Amino acid sequence: MDVPAGERFVWLSRTTNPWLRWIGALSGLLALAAVLLAVSALIEVEWAVVAPFATVSVAALSCASVQARVTEKGLAVAFGPLGRPVRRWPAEDIESARAENRTPAQVGGWGYRLSGMGTTVMLRAGECLVIRPRRGSEFAVSVDDAERGAALLNALGGQRTR
Repeated sequence: MDVPAGERFVWLSRTTNPWLRWIGALSGLLALAAVLLAVSALIEVEWAVVAPFATVSVAALSCASVQARVTEKGLAVAFGPLGRPVRRWPAEDIESARAENRTPAQVGGWGYRLSGMGTTVMLRAGECLVIRPRRGSEFAVSVDDAERGAALLNALGGQRTR
């Protein structure tokens, strides 16, 4: 995720799920091998066999990592190796932030989860940055050093109220 021109970089944390990376890489290799075999006409391969492996590969790799960034403009959470898509919350729209330990069992599993706790991006158990937006439900993302990110967001909130 690139820092836009004129925006000061304040805090960045990233998390990767190695299992999702391996699943994505393995299914991508299987899809590529099937395509190469079909193109070389060594064996006849049904495209209906290739498509699921390619789909799993793209989905797993795009969900295998997450990056959270706090600047004076607010919080941005980017997904996948290309940092796309990006979910943003302007600083003035964040009521409060905190660090909290969460497990996949608490939020309904791994990945992008919707539960009674709000939305959680759960790539690993442990420390999560949790924000309470002024509108909508809580959002949490599992990243290292979440306490520092929460403190910075809360400090930005203190600057707004002065």
